[in-house]
Amino acid sequence: MSKFAGVVIEDAYIPFDVLFYEAPDFLDIEVGSRVLVPLGKNNRPKLAYVLKIVDKIPENLSKDQIKSVISVVEKNLFSKEIAKLLYFVSESFLISIHSLINKVYGTYAEGELIPIVSVVDTESFADFKNSLKSEDQKNIANIIFENFPISLYSLRNKSKTKIEYLKRFLREIEIKKLINIQYKPPYPSNKLLSINNEKLFEEMIHKKGIAKSIKEVLIRIKKNRALPYRDAIYKIRNGLEIIEMLLKEGVIKEIEEEIPELAVKDENKRLIVNGGSLKERVLYISNIFKSALKEKGTVLVVANEIALIKTLSELYESFFPGIVFGNIGKEKSEIRRQLKLGKRIIISTPFSLFVDIPNLQFIIVEDASSKYHLPHEYLPFDTRIVAYKKSEYENVSLIFSTYSLDDVIYYFQKEKGFELSNIKDLKNQNKRIIDMRREPKSDALSPISSYLESKIRKALDSNKNVAIVLNRKPYSTFIVCGECGYVHRCPVCGSPLYFDKEVNLLICPICGHTEQPIEKCPRCGSLSILYLGYGIQKLSNSLKNVFSNTNLVIIEGGSEIIYDSKNFEKTIFLGTEAIFSHLNFENVGLLAFVSADTFLNGSEIYTTFEAFKYLRQGAFEIYPNDIFVETYEKENYIIENFKKDNEFNFLMVELSFREELGYPPFVFLYEFKLSTKNIQPIFMNDLSDAKIYGPVEKFSEGSKVYELSIRTQTYPQDLYKLFTDAFRKKIIGARVFPAPSIVNVNPKD
Repeated sequence: MSKFAGVVIEDAYIPFDVLFYEAPDFLDIEVGSRVLVPLGKNNRPKLAYVLKIVDKIPENLSKDQIKSVISVVEKNLFSKEIAKLLYFVSESFLISIHSLINKVYGTYAEGELIPIVSVVDTESFADFKNSLKSEDQKNIANIIFENFPISLYSLRNKSKTKIEYLKRFLREIEIKKLINIQYKPPYPSNKLLSINNEKLFEEMIHKKGIAKSIKEVLIRIKKNRALPYRDAIYKIRNGLEIIEMLLKEGVIKEIEEEIPELAVKDENKRLIVNGGSLKERVLYISNIFKSALKEKGTVLVVANEIALIKTLSELYESFFPGIVFGNIGKEKSEIRRQLKLGKRIIISTPFSLFVDIPNLQFIIVEDASSKYHLPHEYLPFDTRIVAYKKSEYENVSLIFSTYSLDDVIYYFQKEKGFELSNIKDLKNQNKRIIDMRREPKSDALSPISSYLESKIRKALDSNKNVAIVLNRKPYSTFIVCGECGYVHRCPVCGSPLYFDKEVNLLICPICGHTEQPIEKCPRCGSLSILYLGYGIQKLSNSLKNVFSNTNLVIIEGGSEIIYDSKNFEKTIFLGTEAIFSHLNFENVGLLAFVSADTFLNGSEIYTTFEAFKYLRQGAFEIYPNDIFVETYEKENYIIENFKKDNEFNFLMVELSFREELGYPPFVFLYEFKLSTKNIQPIFMNDLSDAKIYGPVEKFSEGSKVYELSIRTQTYPQDLYKLFTDAFRKKIIGARVFPAPSIVNVNPKD
C-alpha cells in the first residue's frame, strides 16, 4: 500500500501547507527527514523536509499528479513532536512553514545541492567546443571535457568565471543535450563519522606519501570516537572529497544519530514564579529542577535578549558548574553538540524550542512578560504559547519566570491550572512617586526635579552608585520654529525628525531618512530654531556638568556588554529600558525613572503591561533601596497600583479596558504588511465581528508598504481561509497577537 509524504521545499515559498509526494517503501521515509524531490516541469531536484506521512492523498489531488521522492538525504533531523509544533506555529501565527523551518533548520542542516556536470556524448561535445567563438565559453567547455564529472564550484574555480554567467552557459549546453547535470546532496548534519577498520586506519596514518590533511581528518575522528562531518573537515582543504574517499575505502563509516524516545514523566509541573530579582528567581527555580538533573534530565531556559542569556548563563553556572551552555549564536546544531559534551542546562533564544533535546524535563521561559517574547520583527510568534504547546506535546514541565503577570500568563494560571508562586512582594519597598506638576525642575538637570537632584547628590556623596532610566535616546526629540511653530518633519513619511548629536544628523524614527541639522526655519526663514525634548544624549551632558567628579556610564541596547555595579563606586548609570538587561544592580543605591510617562504612553498595544513590568523589575532589582518615579500622571492606574503593590488590581483594570475596546486577549489582533493600498475585497464571506483599520502607508527598510490591522475573534487558520485569493497575493508579511485560547486548538494531524 502506497504512502505519501507531505513535504516543505527548502527554497520554495508554500504558505501554510505542504506538497505531497509518493514515499516508496524502499526509501524508509520518516517524519523529520530531509529528502530530495523533483519540482516543476523540468523536475529539478530540490531539498525538502518531511512534515507528515499519510496513507491517502488529499481529495483535491489525483495520484497522476503525485511525483515520487528521489532519495533520503538524512533521517531524524527532527521528531514528530517538532513537526507537530511547526504545524501549530505556522497555522496559529500565519507564518509559512517554509519560512519557519528555514529560520530554524536553515542554520541547522548543512549545505545545498551541488550540481555535477557530465558530458553525454564526447564526440558531439568536442565538435561543439571547437565551434565556440567566445574565449570564455571555449575555456569552460575545455575544462568540462578534460575533467568531467566536475562540480559546478570546481568548474567555477578552474575557469575563474562568475557563477551567474557559468550557470547561464551550462543551461544553454544542457538544452542542446550535450551535458547532463546531476545534483549531489549536501553532507548530512545528523550523521557521525567513526573509524570502521582499525587496521586500515593504522596503515594510512603511518604510510608515507599520505597527505597531511587526510591524516588530520582521521586523527580527529579517532580522538572523538564519533564526529559530525562539519567538525571532521573544519578548515581542511577538499575535506568532503577526503571523507568520500575514506568512506569508499572502508576506513571510516557513518553512524546515524537517533532521536531518543521521549521520556515518560509521572508528573509535570505547571508553575508561574512571580516577583523577586532575577537572581532570586533563578535560585528558586534551580531548587525545583535540581533533582531532575541528578536523574540525567536536561533543562531548556528560553530568553530573548543576548545580554540576558549571558547573565543567566553566569547565574546558572554558579549553581551548576560545568553543565551550563548559553547559546547566543544562530546555529541550533551547536545545542546538540554541547548536549553530547555533557551540558544539561541549555540557555538560548525562543527558536531553540524547535530543537529536539534528549530527556528534556523542564522548559523555563525567563522574563516571561517581556515584550521581546511577543511577535515582533525578528520573532514571528509568542514564546509563551509555543513553549506551552511544546511542553504539552513532549510531556515536559513548564515554568514561567516573571517580574509581573500579563494577559497571557494570567490565562495560563486561570484556565490551564498553572500554580502561581509569588516569591516576594514590594509592600516594604520605599516607592517615591514624584508629581512633576508640583515639583520644580532642576535648573541644571531638566527634566529631573530639584528633589531628585538632591537625592542623587546625597547618594553619590555617600559613594553609592545611582541608576537613571530615561526611555529616550536622542539629544533632542523634535525640532520646532520659535516664531511660526513649524515642526521639522521627514520629507519621506512625515514623522517629526529627532537630532542625534553623536552622528550630527536629523533622523526619522519611522523610515530611517537622515539629513543635516537645520539652522533656520524652512517655512518663515527665522533663525529661532529650537531643539526641544530631552533624551539620553542631552541629559548625559547635563549630568557631566553638574556631577563633574562622578563617573558616568551610558547604557544602550544592541550591545552585549553587561556592567557589574559591584565593580563601580560613585557612578551614575544612565540608560533606556536596556539598562535592565545590561546592568547588575547589586551595588546600586538609588534607581530613578525620569519622564516615566514615556513608558505609560507608548503606541504599542502591550505598552501598559510593559510599563508596569519595568516599574516592578526596577523595584525588585534595587530592593530594599529606594526607587523614584517622576511623572505628570500620578493618578494613572499603572502608577497607583505600582505604588500600592496591587498587581492583581492593575491586571483586572487593564483586562476590563481591553475587553471594552476589543483588544487581545479577548480578540485576535492581526497586523498585515501589504504591497498595495487597494485591498478590496478582503473576505470571501461576510465577517460581521471584524474591525478593520487602514491600510496606512509606512516605510520598511526604505520601501513603501501598507499596514492593515484586523481585530476579530476568528482563529488564524480560519481567517486565512476566508481571505480572497486576490488579497492573499498582496500580503508580504503578517503578525498575530493571539488570544491565548489559541492553545486549545490542535494543528492538523
